[in-house]
Formats: sequence, structure tokens, C-alpha cells
Amino acid sequence: LICPKNESFVLADLSEAFSVQFTKGLLGWFANVLLIRLSLYALGNSDAAILDIVSYGGYAFVGVSLSILARMIWSYAYYIIMLWTSLCMAIFLVKTMKRVLFAVSRGYERDSSKHHYLLLFMAVAQLPLSIWLGYMRSI
Repeated sequence: LICPKNESFVLADLSEAFSVQFTKGLLGWFANVLLIRLSLYALGNSDAAILDIVSYGGYAFVGVSLSILARMIWSYAYYIIMLWTSLCMAIFLVKTMKRVLFAVSRGYERDSSKHHYLLLFMAVAQLPLSIWLGYMRSI
């Protein structure tokens, strides 16, 4: 939790703000894990370990943390860093999921466009998720 710049922010509000951000982060992590798990299930690959999927979903928090730190330095840097980290997370997720998907279905399926569309959807979903996780009213 990053301390806001307002002078009227009292210690009693700190616990409420922390609980709101914690709940929001937990929901975002759950949504990302659910998105990855359902995409893998829709593609017929349910062999991936749940801990691997949870760790893939947790990488979004690194980008959000960097974006919030950049926002404290320069307000417009938040948007630049947010786009960059979301793009990096999308590339990482697509490359990792491609390796997981095509290790099982190598050569068995003639039409892999379904795989590509779902990978593209997972990549595009990283930016709105990061923006939602990084939104803080008081900074």
C-alpha cells in the first residue's frame, strides 16, 4: 500500500483503504487465474497444474506495482509504464501458454486458430486487468 499525498488521511482510514486494495487485488488475481484456467479448459488442456496457473496470474502485480511507483514520480509515467508492463505480461503469458498448449496437442489438431484466438484474448485482457488493479483514487 502506497501512502497517499493527502494531509487529511488519518490512520483509521488506512486500514479501510488497505482492506479495499487487498480485496481488489485478490479479486483481480482470482479473475486472472479463472481466465487462464477456463481458456485452457476450453482448449481441451486441463493438465496444467493449478499452482503454475496461480503463479502466472500473480505476475500482473509486478507491473501494477511498477506503474504505481512511476505515478508517484511523474503522473504521466503511470500510463507509459502501465502499457509497457501490460504488453510484457501479455507476451509472457502468450509464450508460456503456447508452450503448455502445444506440448500436448502437437500435430493432432489441424485447425489451431481456436488456440490463437484464445491466446489473443488472454493477452488483450491483461491491459484492462492491470488498469483496474492499479486504479487508486487518492494518489
